[in-house]
This record gives sequence, structure tokens and C-alpha cells, in this order.
Amino acid sequence: MSFEVLLVYFALLLLIAFGGKYLLSPVQFCLQLLLKGGSGFVLLVVFNLLAQFTGYYLPLNLYTAVYCGFLGFPGVVSLCFLQTWL
Repeated sequence: MSFEVLLVYFALLLLIAFGGKYLLSPVQFCLQLLLKGGSGFVLLVVFNLLAQFTGYYLPLNLYTAVYCGFLGFPGVVSLCFLQTWL
């Protein structure tokens, strides 16, 4: 083998060694989005069950579920303010 081929192999090995952790990053992002979206959905369902006596509800869709999943209870409160004032 020539020196150039060995240099390319070494560069690819370094790229995989140092950049390999970023290969799983999209999978981790999708898994985190799925888990937080699911928790936001559960949070919205619980809120709608507790608020059904007042006639107040928040819509259940993908955007509100992900929003509440990432922000948690402050996300539900901010959605309440947005629905009230808009």
C-alpha cells in the first residue's frame, strides 16, 4: 500500500472515532421527541380531564403535545394563556 492510502485510512479511522457519536444523534433526537411528545399528550389528557368541569379544554394535537412535553407544566399554563387571549 502506498502512503496516501494509509493516510486516507487513518483519516477515516479518526473521523469515525471522533465523529461516531454523532451518528446516533438523529436516533436519540427522534426517541427524545417521541418520549416528550407522549408525556405532553398524557399531561394534556390529565389537564382536560381535570378541567372538564369548568368547560375549559386544550386541543390535543401533535404541536400542543410536543410543546407541553418539552416545557412541562409551564407549557400547559402558557397554552391556557394563549387560548384565553387569542
